[in-house]
Amino acid sequence: MASITLEDVRKRYGETDAVRGVSLDICDGELLVLVGPSGCGKSTLLRMIAGLETITSGTIRIGDRVVNDVEPADRNIAMVFQNYALYPHMTVRQNLSYGLKNRGMKAAEIERRVGQAAASLEIAAFLDRKPGQLSGGQRQRVAMGRAIVREPAAFLFDEPLSNLDAKLRVQMRVEIRRLQRALGTTSVYVTHDQMEAMTLADRLVVLNGGLVEQVGAPIELYERPASLFVAGFVGSPGMNLLPAGAQGANAIHAPRFSPAGDGPFTLGIRPEDFALGEETDGFAARVRITAVELVGAESYVHGTIEGGTTPLTFRVPGRTRLDIGESVPVFAPLPALHAFGPDGKRLGA
Repeated sequence: MASITLEDVRKRYGETDAVRGVSLDICDGELLVLVGPSGCGKSTLLRMIAGLETITSGTIRIGDRVVNDVEPADRNIAMVFQNYALYPHMTVRQNLSYGLKNRGMKAAEIERRVGQAAASLEIAAFLDRKPGQLSGGQRQRVAMGRAIVREPAAFLFDEPLSNLDAKLRVQMRVEIRRLQRALGTTSVYVTHDQMEAMTLADRLVVLNGGLVEQVGAPIELYERPASLFVAGFVGSPGMNLLPAGAQGANAIHAPRFSPAGDGPFTLGIRPEDFALGEETDGFAARVRITAVELVGAESYVHGTIEGGTTPLTFRVPGRTRLDIGESVPVFAPLPALHAFGPDGKRLGA
């Protein structure tokens, strides 16, 4: 096990800057999740840690060793891919042991490691089967087992659950978190899935255009986003972002909340912070409903603030009866209001 340090790491493809100066300290035993939209640089960053991409400039350390010019096989890391990357002609046992045999490890030690990994992943019953005889979830467990048997300094996960259906993703998400905690191995996990990012991470890194927007515990990023980008990206559905403090048909006014003085700013409110009713201590508006999404115990209601065209989404209990075209009053209290300046950065404490 080891820490991973990135110092001003950059990657350029021709005239395109894919990663534009990322610095991170990943603690020994930590599970760090990289999240962001397609093209933000998260997979490129992971591949540079693995050694599968050369870095244009900067420094990468695994433990105390600079690995900029170290071959992937010599970095003592294990990578789990989204496409499993299993040998189809080999049994599960052979897939798990192949890399260890290539390193000249003794048969008894190979058997011990394979047995332990198979037991922890609950795939012992499949050791004599080939990948084609397994389900997607079982194949992903084998791919994880192949990483575990190496007992590496760090695990790197590149969207490992993206090929699984929703139910299997939930099961494997829980399994990955359980195993990572049990093994205590430093892990870097790339995903575009909000739920994976929020539930897996010790710390979350939001990337945008090759730059780090914010780093912190998932709840910190959710409750105190540092920028408009993080506010809109973290959370599903994202935070409502409303024009405020200016004049015009779509300008929003919230009495007793003026973080930018008389200047314009963007008012942010999460859908779950709204309630039905009329209040004046915070934000209040009437919303004309355009759609209602029932998702079980709750519903997300989409509409337009009356007097303009500004869209707004709020959450209500699932059994609340609301009809399309209906106009309803909603409010959010002062502690639930966020403010962002014209530069997109958070205003206030």
